Formats: sequence, C-alpha cells, structure tokens
Amino acid sequence: MEATRRKRMVGVVIMAAGLLTLGSASAWYGDPWYRPYGSGAMVYERQNMMRGHGYNMSELAEMIDGRRLLNRAEAVRLARELEDGFGDELIRNYAPGTVVAGSRTAPWAWRDFGAFRGYAEAARQASGRLAEALEKQHSAEGAAQAGVAGPSPRRGHGPWGRRWSEPVSVDVIREFGALNATCGSCHMHFRGPRR
Repeated sequence: MEATRRKRMVGVVIMAAGLLTLGSASAWYGDPWYRPYGSGAMVYERQNMMRGHGYNMSELAEMIDGRRLLNRAEAVRLARELEDGFGDELIRNYAPGTVVAGSRTAPWAWRDFGAFRGYAEAARQASGRLAEALEKQHSAEGAAQAGVAGPSPRRGHGPWGRRWSEPVSVDVIREFGALNATCGSCHMHFRGPRR
C-alpha cells in the first residue's frame, strides 16, 4: 500500500514537472496567451516598445524617401509618437537586473547608464525636431526658396496612374537623418547579438 502511494506521488510530481516544462516551452515559442512576469515582463514591454519604434521609423522612411506618398498629418503623428516613447519613457523599461534570455540589451548599458540615458534623451529631442519640421507647410512658390525636394510624381491608382506627392523639405530630411543616426548609434553601442 505504501509503495502504491509513493508511485502515485512520483507520478504526480513527474506530470507536474512535464506540464511546467511544456508551459514554459510554449511561452518561449510564441504562445499568444503568454504574459511574462518579473524582470521578463520588463523585457517583454521594452521589446514591444522598440518594435513599435521600428515600425514608426519604417513608415516615416517610406514617406520621406518617396516610396510612399507623404501624408503630413500621419507623419507628424508618427514623429510625436516616437517623441513620447523616447527619453524617460524608454528608460523606465531598463531597470538594473533586467537581463533575461531573449533580451538583446548589452550588459554595459547598465554600466554606462548615463550615456544610455543620453541617447534616449537625444532621440526624444530629435523626434520632436522632426515633428516640428514636418508640421511646416510649404507653398508651391515658397518651396524652391525653402530648399524642398519635390514635389515629384508617384505611381498611383485611378485613370491618370500618377499622383503628386507633397514636397519634403530639406529640414525634414536632415532631422530624420539625425534621428536615424541617434537610433543606429545607440543600437551599435548598447545592443548585443541574438542569443
């Protein structure tokens, strides 16, 4: 009787360990119900935040480079969203000790946290300047004087097959380049390899 009870207990422990292993494996492999806790939650949040920043930067790049028609209101919204997500908002997801599996943040980000904070603030200021440059409208006459690239024809739909894009000022191109360089420099210094 005692042997049967032990066998059942061992079986229950083995099943619990198996379920725990399967549960954590499914979390690592993209289970949509996975909600991380502890320092993993902070890594999860900052990865989602950085993914959103990357999406906004890609959208802006397509509009500024002319691969898409410039929607000035949308571009300003994207730049302001970036401004809100950088600075202290970015730093709050980098508490000491939040290096866990799956994080690409290099350990020296915490050793030289002042420089890391400086990049976050520089990105906030650069995205604010980009939004201000995007908010400025240029008339057709003032475009040549202000140093504007465009307007240029873009492929479009409809009976004419082309639509004219709004002009993109040199200031917008310069400010987007500064923001892009700040982000790239921070990633170069404080982003480690995939693990």
